[in-house]
Amino acid sequence: MAGEQHPDDLKMRGQHVDKVNVDGQILSAEEILARARQRVQQKQQMQPEQDNRAQEPSAQQIAVIKAKNERSRQKIGQKKPNLKQKSISDPFDADVLPKNEASSEQVKNDSQATLVKGSAWLSAGNMLSRILGAVYIVPWMALLGSNSNRANGLFTQGYTIYAIFLAIATFGVPSAISKLVAEYNARQNVYQSRQLIRQSMWLGVFLGIVFGTAIYVLTPVLSMGNANFVPVLHSLAPAVAIFPVMSMLRGVFQGYQLMSISALSQVVEQIARVIYMLVTAVIILKANPGNWSGVVVQSTFAAFIGAIFSMLVLIWGWLRYRHVFLSSALPQVAPEEQTPTLRLIFNILKESWPFIIIGSAITLFQLVDQYTYFDIMAHFFANTNAQLQTQFALFSANPNKLIMIIVPFSTSIAATILPMLSGKKATLTRENIQEQLKQVIKLFALVMLPSTLGMFAIAGPLYKMFYPIDVSNQEGIYLLQYSTILAIAFSLFMLLAFVLQALSEVSIVIKSFVFGMLVKIALQVPLVRYFEGMGALMASMVGMAIAIAYMLDFLKKAYGVSLTSVEKELWQLFIGAVIMAIIAYLVVFIFGNFVFPVDTKISVTITSLLSAGVGGIVVILLYLRMGFGDDLLGSKISYVPQKLRPKR
Repeated sequence: MAGEQHPDDLKMRGQHVDKVNVDGQILSAEEILARARQRVQQKQQMQPEQDNRAQEPSAQQIAVIKAKNERSRQKIGQKKPNLKQKSISDPFDADVLPKNEASSEQVKNDSQATLVKGSAWLSAGNMLSRILGAVYIVPWMALLGSNSNRANGLFTQGYTIYAIFLAIATFGVPSAISKLVAEYNARQNVYQSRQLIRQSMWLGVFLGIVFGTAIYVLTPVLSMGNANFVPVLHSLAPAVAIFPVMSMLRGVFQGYQLMSISALSQVVEQIARVIYMLVTAVIILKANPGNWSGVVVQSTFAAFIGAIFSMLVLIWGWLRYRHVFLSSALPQVAPEEQTPTLRLIFNILKESWPFIIIGSAITLFQLVDQYTYFDIMAHFFANTNAQLQTQFALFSANPNKLIMIIVPFSTSIAATILPMLSGKKATLTRENIQEQLKQVIKLFALVMLPSTLGMFAIAGPLYKMFYPIDVSNQEGIYLLQYSTILAIAFSLFMLLAFVLQALSEVSIVIKSFVFGMLVKIALQVPLVRYFEGMGALMASMVGMAIAIAYMLDFLKKAYGVSLTSVEKELWQLFIGAVIMAIIAYLVVFIFGNFVFPVDTKISVTITSLLSAGVGGIVVILLYLRMGFGDDLLGSKISYVPQKLRPKR
C-alpha cells in the first residue's frame, strides 16, 4: 500500500532526524543544546561591555540627536504655533545630567528666593505704611501748633491700648493660620486646610464683636480718670471690631506665600487713614482752633476707615487669587473625616495664643511705661500733668513713630519665615532648617544694621523734620538716638520669637518674655528716678537683652545655630553699616554748619533726605562689593555691573 509506512522506515527516519549536519559536523540533539548553552553564556559575559559602549554615545552621535530634536521642535511649532510647550530637557544636555546631584542645592536656592521675595514684599508694605504713618506727623503737628506734643502723647496712649486689644482680639490667630496652612499644605492635607480657613473667618467675626464691645465698656477703667482719654478709646472700638477678620485674611494669604496682597492692604489702609486724619484735622481746627482733643479723637477713629479700605483690597485679592487656594486638587479618594468645629477652633487658639505675646511684646513694654511713668515722676518730682504729658511724648511717642518705620523689617522677615519653617518642621528637614536660620540672621543684619545706624547718624535733622523746631529738640534727639539702638533689640526679639514659634518651641518664647518683662519692671522705678524718660528706655533695653540672650542660647543648644555661626558675615555687615553712618553724619555736619546754619523745615528736610540718600548709596555699594548682593538678588545679580560685584 502506497500510503503505509513500515516500522523499518520510521526507525531509519528517526535516526536521520537525531543526527544533523552543523557546520560540516554530524551532531546529535544533546550536542546541539550544549553548544547553544555555551554561546548564551558567552553572550551574557560580553553584554555589560556592549551596554557600556552603547550608553556612551560619541560626540558626533549626540550632535545628530540634538539636531533631530531641534528640527522636531521647530516642526511642532510651525504646525501648532499656539501650543504652549513645556520646557523639556534634552537627555543629552550636559546641564541636565547632574540634575539629581544639584537638586538639594536647587531646593536651598528656591527656599532662599522665597524668603527674600516674601520678606521684600512685606518689608516694602510695612515700610511704606510706616512711612505714611510717620509722614502725616509733619502736617498734623503743624496744624496743632503749641498743643502738638500733648496731642501726640494722648494719641500714642490711645494707640497703645488699641494695639493690646488688637493682639488679644486676634489672639495671634493670623500668624497661627499662616503656620498651620503651611503645615497642612506641606502634608497635602487639602481638606483640613480649607476647613481651617473657613472656621477662622467665623472666629474672626466672633472675636471682633466681643473685644470691640469690651474696649468700649472698659473705657472708664482704662482711662484712669483722664476725661480726654474716654472719647479716644470709644473711637477705637469699631476698628477693634473689624480688625480680627482682616487679620485672618492676611494670615491666609501669608500661609500661601501671597505676600503682595498682604503688603498692598497695609499700604492702602495707611493711605486711607492718613487722608481721613488730615482732612478732619483741618475741618475741626478751622471751626475751633483750640479743640486739639477733638482732632485726636477723629485721628484714632481713622483706624476704622483704614481697616475698611484694607478689607476691600483683601476681598479683591481673594477673588483674584481664588484659583490659588483651589489649585490644590482634591485627591480622587474619599474625603477625610473632618475635624469637629470646636476641636479645630481649639487647635487654632492653642497654636495662636503665644502670638499675643510675640506680636505685642514691644507694646507691652511700652504699656509698662504708660501706666508707671506718670506715677513715678509725680512721686519724686513736682510736675504738672501737661508737663508730664509733654515729657512722655518726648521719650515714648515721638521716637516711637520714627523707629517703628524700621522695626517692621524684622517682623516682615519673621512673617515670611514662619510658614516656610513650619513646612520644613512638618517634613523634618533639619539641615534646611539650619540653613534657613542662618539666612534669616544674615538677612536681618543686612536690613537692620544700616537702617538703625543710619537713623542714629541723621537723628538731628530727622527729628526736626518731623516735629516742631523748639527748645525741646535736643532732648528729643538724644532720646531718638538711644531709641534707634533699642530698635535693634526690639527687632531681634520679634524675629527670634517668631522663629521659635514656627519651630513649635512656645515655652522658650514665653519664658524669655517673662524674664525680660520682670527685669524691666524691677528696673523701672530706680532708672526713671535717676534718668527720667531715658531711664524707662534703659529698663526696656536691659529686659530685651535678657530675653534675646535666653532665646539665642536655646537655638545654639537645640539647632546648632548662633550668631557665631555667621560671625564673619555679621562683622562685614556691621563694618559696612558703620562706614555708611559716618559718611551720613559728615553730610549732616557739613550741611548743618556751612550750608544751612539756621534750622528751618526746608533745610532739615533737605539735609535729612540728602544724607539718607548718600548713606544708602554707600551701603549698597559696600554690600555689593562684599558679596551680599547674592543674598538679596539671587540670580538677578547678573544685572548688576561686574565692577560692583566682588572679585571671584
